[in-house]
Amino acid sequence: MSERLTETIRLDLLGERCPIPVQRIRKAIKNNQINSKLIVVGDDPESLHDIPALLLRLGLDPPEIEEVNNGWQYTIDL
Repeated sequence: MSERLTETIRLDLLGERCPIPVQRIRKAIKNNQINSKLIVVGDDPESLHDIPALLLRLGLDPPEIEEVNNGWQYTIDL
């Protein structure tokens, strides 16, 4: 059985505020294949709650969240 290659999609959402980050992430999830990795960088503090809640509603695993310069990086496995 062959494995699919994992594509990495990057979204820079620095400076974007609710609801834009969730809308852009939802669109990226819809438009990309399973086994892709979505890397999101943002600085909206509301996203610390909103992004995990979105993934839960979509039946995906919670993101890995890492603090970066002036915000957070979310790693989402699709």
